[in-house]
Parts: sequence; structure tokens; C-alpha cells
Amino acid sequence: AAAILGREVPLRLLREVADGGGDPTPHLRVLTRLEFLYDKPATDEPVYVFTHALTRDVARETLPPARRQALHAAAGQALERLYPDRLEEMADRLAYHWSKAKQADKAVEFLTRVADKAARSYAHVEAVTALVEALGHVERLPVEGRIGRRLDLVLRQAHSLSFLGRFQETLELLAREQAELDRLASPALAAPYHFWLAHTHSYLGNHAQAGVSAGRALEAAGQARDAATMGKAFVVLAQEHYWAGQPLHGIARGRQAVELLEPADERWWLGLAHWIVGINYVIIGAFEAALAAEARALAVGEALGDPRIQSYATWSTGWIHALTGAWDAGIEACRRALGTAPDPVNTAVALGHLGYVHLEKRDAAQAIPLLEQAVAQIRQFGFRRLEGRFTTFLGEAYLLAGRLDEARERVSEGLRITSEVRYWYGLGWAQHALGNVARAAGDLTEAEINLAAARETFARIQARFMLGRTDLALAELAEARGDSGAAAHRLQDAYAIFRVLGVPSYVERAVGLAARLGVSLSEGATEPRVAIVRRGEEELFRTLADHLAALNLSRVIWDRRGELAPAALSADDRRGPSPASWDALGFLLAP
Repeated sequence: AAAILGREVPLRLLREVADGGGDPTPHLRVLTRLEFLYDKPATDEPVYVFTHALTRDVARETLPPARRQALHAAAGQALERLYPDRLEEMADRLAYHWSKAKQADKAVEFLTRVADKAARSYAHVEAVTALVEALGHVERLPVEGRIGRRLDLVLRQAHSLSFLGRFQETLELLAREQAELDRLASPALAAPYHFWLAHTHSYLGNHAQAGVSAGRALEAAGQARDAATMGKAFVVLAQEHYWAGQPLHGIARGRQAVELLEPADERWWLGLAHWIVGINYVIIGAFEAALAAEARALAVGEALGDPRIQSYATWSTGWIHALTGAWDAGIEACRRALGTAPDPVNTAVALGHLGYVHLEKRDAAQAIPLLEQAVAQIRQFGFRRLEGRFTTFLGEAYLLAGRLDEARERVSEGLRITSEVRYWYGLGWAQHALGNVARAAGDLTEAEINLAAARETFARIQARFMLGRTDLALAELAEARGDSGAAAHRLQDAYAIFRVLGVPSYVERAVGLAARLGVSLSEGATEPRVAIVRRGEEELFRTLADHLAALNLSRVIWDRRGELAPAALSADDRRGPSPASWDALGFLLAP
């Protein structure tokens, strides 16, 4: 019995497990005198320890299998009876004994507890190991409830695998459950399953599949009245809208996620919802709103004591600082984020953003090794969208270091990847960077082609800050070509955007270029725009209406009945030609 309990044997527990409940003390004294055991000093209760692990192993293995199994069952029962308030602490020992006792229900219960405990401390390799062992016991459970228990374990495994960057493995794991899930036709089981499928497809860059799975998760969660899963599905949709270059839709979906997750007490996912809202704000250049959203995410992470949410919010804050010219604050934030990153995926992302801040500070020596590490690590996970953007940043760092051929190669690779995965914000960055590479090579025509393509991409996705930066680059290019008229036009556009967005460092750059060109910049306020939202987009309407100042809008019109076409607008509402992207965007910002 002592050998079954482990290397350290509490006397109180041994008395519960030993045959007949008799007093084992005389036998323990003999074994201690013979130096098979020794007393462990300074303990609250008497504890005996095997002097050699081999002694314990031999004693255990000489027991007949049925006897060993019965003693393990007795040990499990004794632990639960003696320590009812310490089951979480004892979970690993209970999982061990119930597994050896071949008590499937108890083994699954405590292996799940072990996995949960490991996952909370970001020991996800250990969590996956426990869950795989638990799945081995599931088939011995009663038929009723077996499928639900199995799916629960699979989804927990998907959660841990996502932190390890094993996304393709997660997809294969989930795919094996699809047929059985369809046969059951249970919305309560289908909702979390399709959410995790959407989450995994999103990381792998499978935009269409992520959208379909998120939609199925929302439908099933609605039927099951599962508000928490609905909120999580909206988080995935908010992230997909970011990747797809639809930031205002991303903000709207993220706000829906917050509204659902807050009352559902899903604090971890609530933190992630605030984070993705902030990332969508970054695209449109609403930097104050982005910083506020990341501050909310950070507050949630700190309240939970969760390092990943804290790290996400912190490197995102560092990225915003870098974009707006506060490089030292950006470096400090990204270093903190890297120091607290608890998993390999977030470590790679924090590395990439720290490298980017050094790039913005024009410190190629610091930026290059960080970005090289980030690209190599992100590539291992199959996270192609960020691989494309970080590869572009690496190319820009090579350009800063004067390594022109390597710069062109990396930026072209970033362009190819972002184009393949349809990551429009990343594509615009790559086009912009390729324009800078061409200009450095002396090919001004190629530079203008690429910068014009970048401008079109950024305009289409409302990436106003990068639109302004591209206008500034085009003004500098026009200056190099001796076209002062074009330079003045582009410079005025850039200056207006930077003033609306409130980015002082770029306002100063525009003013400096204007002084060099001898151009007078207009100080007049940029005329607000009108937004028209089509039917079915109530949350988008609310989002736009709540951000009139940040978006430089005068008002929002809601086309509730689906009858309002751009041509039907009044003369007051139509200040210019309607963009061709009306249907694709779902709303119109009329110039």
C-alpha cells in the first residue's frame, strides 16, 4: 500500500488505504530500522519516505495487477475523503490514482482539472498531455454523455494548442469530430465547436472558412442561448474584419463582443475583445480611441493576472506609440510586452513589433535581428498574415541599412504573402515599402506606380494615417522629379489628414517639407463627411454615430429599407462622385 501511494507516504493516508484499516506503525518502524524508509522531518503529520525509488518500484510491481488496481482506487477514495478542501491541489495525484484504478469518470475529471491548472499558468504542453491522456479514458465512459465529454476535451485541447502555435494540428483535431457533431445536431455542442473552428481558420489566414464557421457558431449559440460563445464568435469576426481591411465593421463587431462578454463574466475574452477593437482603431488612425481600448484590455489583464492579455495590450500600445512618433515610449512598452509574453506565439508577435519600433526610430542595427527572429518564428506557426507584414518590415530595415537587394527581395516576398492571404492593410504596407525601395534604387517611375497602388489600397480600407504617409511619400517623390505642383497637392492632402488625426510629429514633417518647397499649406478645417449605412448593419450605424469626431463625420444616414442608392442622395449629401466600393464596404463616406 505504501508503494502505491508514492515515494512520500503520509501516515494518515496510509492508514486509510491499508488492509482492514489496521495500524501500520509497527511495520513502518521495522522498515525504517532496515533503512527502506525514513521519517521526513518538519512536517505537520508523520510522513515516511522511500530511501530509494527502486525499492518502491520493486514493491509496487510485485503486486498482482488486480491488487494494484484496487489499492489505487482506495488511494483515490482516501485522498478525496481526507482532503475535500484541497482537491485542486491534489488533482495530479488523484488523476494518477484514478487512471491506474481504471475508473474512467474519475480519471477524466481529475485529468481535466490538471489540464485546467496547467493552462492557467500557460503550461500548455503539460495541459495538452493531460487532455490526451483523458481522451484515452473517454471511450470507457457510459455511452450517454460520452460524445459531449469527448468534445469538451477536444475543445480544451484546441485552446492550448492555439497558444503553442499548432494551428494545423488543431484543425485536424477538430475535423475528426465533425461527423459525430453533425449527427447529434445539438446547438449547445455545435456553438463552441464552430467557434474554435473559426478561431483556428482565422490564424491560418483562411478568411472565408473563418467567416462561415463564426456564422455557424453565432447561429448555434443563439439557439442554445449561449451569450458567451456569441461574444467569442464576434471577437473572431472583429479580427477577420481587421485582416479583410474593414476596420469600422471590426470595431462594430468588437463592441458587440464586449456587450455580450461583460455580463457573461468571460473576462479573458472580454480583454481580447477590447484589444481587437483597439487594433481596428489603429487602421483608421483613431489613435486616442485605440490607446483607450488597449488601456481597457490591459486593465482586464491586470485584474485577471493574465500575462497574455497584458502583453497583447502592451505591445499594441507600443506599436501605436511608434506610429505616432513616440519611439522611446514604444520601445519601452514592447520590451515590457516581450518580457511578460507567456507563450511562443505572443513572443514572436511582440518581437516583431519591438523590431518595428526600432525601424521607425531608424535604428536598423536593432531592428534587423528582432525582425529576423520574428519572421522565422511566425513562419513556423503558419501565421501567414503576420509573416507577410513582418517580412515587409524586415525589408524596410534592410533598406535603412543600405542592403538594397535584400530589401527588394524581402518586401517583394511580403507583398506576395499579404496578397495571397488577402491581408489588405499588410498589402498596402508592402506596396508603400516597394515604392521606397524603387526610389532608393533611382527608379522614380516604379516608385510612383507602387506608391500610387499603396494609396489606392489604403484609401479603400479607410487606413487614413497610412494614406497620409503615402501622400507625404508621393509629395517627396514629386519633389525629386521637379514637379512642384504635384508635390504641393499631395502635401496639402497629407497635412489635412495628419491634422484631423492629431498626429503632431507628422504635422511637423509636412510643415518642414512645405517650407523646403516654399509651399503655403491651408489651415482651414477639413470638411466633415457623410456616412450612409445599409440595412442589416445596425451596429455599424451605432459605431459610426458614436465616433463622429474621430471619423470626421457630420452625420450618419441609416438606409433601413435598403432603397437608398448613392444617386438618390440630395445635393447637400453628395459632395463628390460615389466610390465604386459601396457594396463591398456596406457604407459610403461621401467626399
